[in-house]
Amino acid sequence: MTTLLRLLYFYNRSTKYAVASLLLIIMLVFLWRFIPNRNIPPPPVSNKYILSWQLYVMIQDEHGASLFPNLQCRVNNCIFTHDKNFFGGDYSQFDAVLFFDKSLKLEEEQLPRNRTSSQVYVFGTVESSYNYPACEIYFDDFFNLTVTYRLDSDINWPYFLVRDLAGQVLAPKVDVKWPKQGNVSISSNIVDILAKKKRAAAWLVSHCQADSLRDEYLTRLQEHLYHFSLEIDVFGLCSNIKCRYGSCAEMFTRDYYFYMAFENSFSADYVTEKVLHGYDNYAVPIVYGGANYTRFLPPGSYINAHEYHPYNLAYIMHQAIKNPSIYYEYFKWRNFYTIDSGPPGSHALCKLCEDLNTEGREPKSYSKFRLWWNLRNGMKWCLPQSFWNEMTLVHVDNSHVISMY
Repeated sequence: MTTLLRLLYFYNRSTKYAVASLLLIIMLVFLWRFIPNRNIPPPPVSNKYILSWQLYVMIQDEHGASLFPNLQCRVNNCIFTHDKNFFGGDYSQFDAVLFFDKSLKLEEEQLPRNRTSSQVYVFGTVESSYNYPACEIYFDDFFNLTVTYRLDSDINWPYFLVRDLAGQVLAPKVDVKWPKQGNVSISSNIVDILAKKKRAAAWLVSHCQADSLRDEYLTRLQEHLYHFSLEIDVFGLCSNIKCRYGSCAEMFTRDYYFYMAFENSFSADYVTEKVLHGYDNYAVPIVYGGANYTRFLPPGSYINAHEYHPYNLAYIMHQAIKNPSIYYEYFKWRNFYTIDSGPPGSHALCKLCEDLNTEGREPKSYSKFRLWWNLRNGMKWCLPQSFWNEMTLVHVDNSHVISMY
């Protein structure tokens, strides 16, 4: 070091400064290796601001506050708001604008006018395309990202997840692969619960006279169940009958063999929380809807009414109730899977926040959004109510149950 300083004596001032700076850097790098606790926080990440164009209960808690901060998301720098004056009324300042099902009923003048090329317009909903079709042409080439119950959405927003006992998500998925189940028995605790049941089926319903014609199917099914002295008990707003014991869940668990998980509309991939009334309460769900249920539910855990004539379904129910060994088969899935809303951080809003933080994300636009959302035969649901009468409704919507007559 002394020799080096002597050599520097003969150089000009600028050279001395350059060499001294280099020596200082070398010394700092050397000392860095021996400095403990070098956990320097990363540079701050800028927030992502998302405007909800309309109020939507699915992104709020019971107090009306944003649901996102409590979701335990891995990426949590997103701020959701429905305050359009957040940036002084300048919508273009938001990183994304979130539109929900009811937005599809808005006039073009009610949609934002100022839009930047970097802004992401998101369509999100857990309601069916039948109940909320996209009818207006200005929604084509309007959305950049979809967050819905549909499995072909950019981000899937499911009502529940099916996981194996290791926590791995198996369904819902388009290419779901169900592992082979061994020949196992159900636990004695489950047997004790099932042994106390005494009534055939329950149905909790608030959407009366749905256009899926589930009422017609259930009427036929009820007629055939009477042959076996069995009955479907209906609860909720459509019957004005309240659940016993002060709890529908407790009533289903204690009393009912089956739960009628009938959807209010036939839409692709539309499987709602109705099946959980059965799964959560040890009642076998009897499903009825437009989804491919093999992509959603463990095999052998449910009955798909769409596959049976009402008489055949009544007979299957009668046989299961009469023979416990047959009924117990529907509960073997509990040895292999869990069905719930998913672990912390798995919510669709978490995935949306991650997507908005992805560097270099490819720009995308749904140029034929109406065709994607409504599917090929869905534009008919955009026809005015005055168009429909009893005959046209039967011809359009009754093909899946006409064979029962």
